[in-house]
Amino acid sequence: MISVNNHIHSPYSFSPFDTIEQVVKQAGEEMLSVLGISDTGTFEGFSEFESACEAHGIYPLFNVEFEARLNNPVNSRKILLCGKGLNQSPSFSTDASNLMASIWKGTQDRIWKMLAILNEYLKAQGLDINLTYNGVRKVYARNSVRGRHVARALYMSLIRKWKDPLKLNLAFKRLFDDVSYSADYLNATAIQEEICRRLFGSGKVAFVKKKPEGLLCLQEAKRIILEAGGIPCYLLSADEVSALDGTPNPASGLARRLMEMRIYAIEFIPNQMSFDLLKKCALYFHKNGFCVTLGTGCSTFECGSLVPVCKNGEALDEELQKISYEGACIVAANQEMHRLGHTGFVDINGERVVTGNNLKAFIHSGDELIRERLARSLAQKQVSL
Repeated sequence: MISVNNHIHSPYSFSPFDTIEQVVKQAGEEMLSVLGISDTGTFEGFSEFESACEAHGIYPLFNVEFEARLNNPVNSRKILLCGKGLNQSPSFSTDASNLMASIWKGTQDRIWKMLAILNEYLKAQGLDINLTYNGVRKVYARNSVRGRHVARALYMSLIRKWKDPLKLNLAFKRLFDDVSYSADYLNATAIQEEICRRLFGSGKVAFVKKKPEGLLCLQEAKRIILEAGGIPCYLLSADEVSALDGTPNPASGLARRLMEMRIYAIEFIPNQMSFDLLKKCALYFHKNGFCVTLGTGCSTFECGSLVPVCKNGEALDEELQKISYEGACIVAANQEMHRLGHTGFVDINGERVVTGNNLKAFIHSGDELIRERLARSLAQKQVSL
């Protein structure tokens, strides 16, 4: 079975890896043959990702992820929507380009406000540290600065400023305004997560709420994805996983809602789900003709494995691996159809055009594309040896 990870993040949004090359190299070392980049709100890493995959003999899938709101600003419910199988060099209408620029500015304005509040708090706590937007962006980010970049910059500033363990421990107590706080200050992953939780979480000292009007609405996100040649794909969030767990028919209601939204693809992050829940949901959507993909996400501070596994490290069985691979085949075929100037899995309006026996043929064409490229890469490696 060809091993797949349909959803990874790169440093162009946020990643525990410093470069795309590091991500792809690890994927190759872990015997992954198909890898899908899916950065948040940006397509900037596509060219670098394509080159790295070519060098390591991995088939690249070009995706994107958006946080979107439903209907209008009054409805605060948010969803995660991915675009699967995009054009490698997507082009957009003026309206779509302006929309993305406006949303980008909104996300960065929020970071500016967060930094201003954080710096005032650091001063009040007697910590002589001042973080600037440009400084964080230059050292830790690629174009877009996110809260996790700020957490990383703050952690690095602390450990560089206080070399003495006792003084550093006191600095963390002040940072968290908690005299009982004690932790391994060299555990970068744990402390950066703690910074996010204690300082940036909802209701915390440096929390800045995302404005609903600063998010794409569902239809806007779909329009950008479709202009880029992609398949709109619903990404199940961790909160939704908790709501589904324990229900007798966890997938049926969600499938009905997605059909109402004209969304015909769904993605799961297995490490958020028990094996049984993932199996029930993936099988249900697969049997009902959805494009089903699985990935790791990897937007945390820890460089974990890129091989998708369920909660508690439980491995995917052969059936789940097959479903994941077929989803990758659909994405690969969609990319190729658009490269050739044809309609892919959905049309320009987002309506599904590949069903029934046509779906089997579509999957088969994606399978051939993947296998041909992998065989070509293998042959090139053997010649170089």
